[in-house]
Amino acid sequence: MKEKLDAYTKEVLRFRKALNLTSISDASVFDRRFVQPSVALAGWMPDTGRLLDIGSGMGVPGIPLLIAKPGLQGVLVERRKKRAEFLRHLGRVLELNVEVYDADINDLPSLSVDVCVARAVTNVQGLLDMCSPHVNSKAVAVFPVPREQGVVCADGWSLNELGDVDAIEEQQIQCYSWLK
Repeated sequence: MKEKLDAYTKEVLRFRKALNLTSISDASVFDRRFVQPSVALAGWMPDTGRLLDIGSGMGVPGIPLLIAKPGLQGVLVERRKKRAEFLRHLGRVLELNVEVYDADINDLPSLSVDVCVARAVTNVQGLLDMCSPHVNSKAVAVFPVPREQGVVCADGWSLNELGDVDAIEEQQIQCYSWLK
């Protein structure tokens, strides 16, 4: 797993300026800030199924999660075409089971997923609303959120668990279950 995570970091840093992915140029800082917090979400997810990452950008948290949980099939949605092509490149280079959509999540037909993740796209209410049309029964949504952000009530979703992760000091994990 470490080799693939290092390869992922290397590719992001290689393309970071051309695609405006991140201002971080140091691999250890990138790992600490993006990769480890992404991998930390794996504890709240099943080992198999379809994982939807909304607003994938440079692949966080989706790509590290697919590396940590190789039984998951990735469904990455990124509306910026150049970044979506970069995500396809990562899928090929890292030999991941992934499909990439260069579209707005709200414009896609149901993607039939079992897990939803996102990072810094919008508030939790908005994320749950985006996930709802795309989830299978018994799906979960796992989001890192600022500690001061409260739990939300969204139609069809129930808070399953709140959690803390060492890799994400300023955030907590909110895990919701789909009830329909």
